[in-house]
Amino acid sequence: MLKPPIRQIFARRPDPLSVTTSYVIMRNGVGALGLALPIVVIAGGGFDSVQASLSAYYHFSPTRPAEYGAGTMRDAFVGMLFAIGAFLFFYRGHSLQEDMALNIAGICAVLIALLPMDWPVGAATPVSLTACIHSGSAILFFIMIAYVCIFRARDTLLILKSHRRRRAFGRIYLILGILMLATPAAVLALKVVAPDRSSRSTLWIEVAGVVVFASFWLIKSFEIRSSLQLIFR
Repeated sequence: MLKPPIRQIFARRPDPLSVTTSYVIMRNGVGALGLALPIVVIAGGGFDSVQASLSAYYHFSPTRPAEYGAGTMRDAFVGMLFAIGAFLFFYRGHSLQEDMALNIAGICAVLIALLPMDWPVGAATPVSLTACIHSGSAILFFIMIAYVCIFRARDTLLILKSHRRRRAFGRIYLILGILMLATPAAVLALKVVAPDRSSRSTLWIEVAGVVVFASFWLIKSFEIRSSLQLIFR
């Protein structure tokens, strides 16, 4: 008289150990975390005192503006980067190449948090080694994610039976990868063409790059979920 579990309204998919479900949830989580990062630090820092970059929120404090590391959003900035870094490092890619690229990106995210930029911004002092590693880690982070978008994101597309959907997802990943590469390139070009360190242009470029990063994970999660529905059907 009872319906089979698979046909019940609140039944789980046939995933006894919830491995695939957890896998998708984790991907959605890192995407949501990426979207939340700029929103949290900018809103928490105050819309009346928006900084020139996301990294500046490690230091910026309205009550102690010149103090190194006194940022009111420092803990949120570091904590969210550590969470993203840990996920990327322990997440198992669909190939050895993807796994290695994500491991490097995860380490870079942690280094960005551990080794902050120089402060105050307008100080007429040589750039420190810490700041160089910070900037280099940010650039390498975007390059590694771009590599995954362009070259490794198609590793799971073979499961999809629809050639049209494969091509659509492939094009989306290519565009996202190019945008990821454009993020550090635009920041570097801006420093050469318009070296005004108080400009907010760098901030909006970084925000756009983070949004592209988050979009990749959310779209890839949707693609994998679609593939799992074919497997467990």
